[in-house]
Amino acid sequence: MLAIPAYGVWFLAVVGLVLAAAGCANGDEIDARIERAVATAVASNAAPDLNRLYRETRASVFYIDPTDGQHGTGWLLEPGLIVTAAHVAAGREQVIVRQATAPTFVADVVGLDERRDVALLSYDVDDSALEPNARPLPLGDAGSDDIASTLLALGYSSSGVKREGTVGSPKANAGILSQITNFGPDSYGRNLEMDAAIDPGDSGGPVLNAQGEVIGMIRAAARRSESGGTVVGTFYAVHADEIRAALGEFRSRESRGLQR
Repeated sequence: MLAIPAYGVWFLAVVGLVLAAAGCANGDEIDARIERAVATAVASNAAPDLNRLYRETRASVFYIDPTDGQHGTGWLLEPGLIVTAAHVAAGREQVIVRQATAPTFVADVVGLDERRDVALLSYDVDDSALEPNARPLPLGDAGSDDIASTLLALGYSSSGVKREGTVGSPKANAGILSQITNFGPDSYGRNLEMDAAIDPGDSGGPVLNAQGEVIGMIRAAARRSESGGTVVGTFYAVHADEIRAALGEFRSRESRGLQR
């Protein structure tokens, strides 16, 4: 009989079901079913491969350069459209978009929601060559059942602009979803609280779940002073629902021919 390693209570329950279902099956059949149950249990409880996730998504993240202020980060929503934080693009009609190795290009600020801290940038797909592996990042969701799940936040806090205008790959910040906070309809709305450390320049970067979906966008770090020093508090990201709502309003204004 196959020796069964201890994979936790859930695994043992699965094995029990397999044995019960086996009935009068012979030993080889039971062993085979137990092996399949072990493989399923291990796969379902395996830690997400954040290195793979990073390699698959990094080309879709951009360095947003307003030229006269603090730079930020953005991510590819769909061909021709990039999302970033409103405080990165506020007060500007255009920004420079820099990439890891591909040429820079200019994007227009076509939507700005300062309450939610969401901005939409538009660029000419015919005149702007993206990184070969760049692909749109899908919007996901995050609820109370996802608290304590793994997330990956990408941003350009530590990258400098090279002589040719490129910026290399974004920084990866891994952590967990700590809580979901609602600041109310007049102040940022729903936000993710996370322990993935972020710094100036990361604002506007995507926060991804293990499936590679954008569940939030880096917004701010709450800081407090203690005994003369600065202590980092909580890191916040705009919830995917607020991003969806802002994008819906931008498109509604565009369809009615209104300004941002």
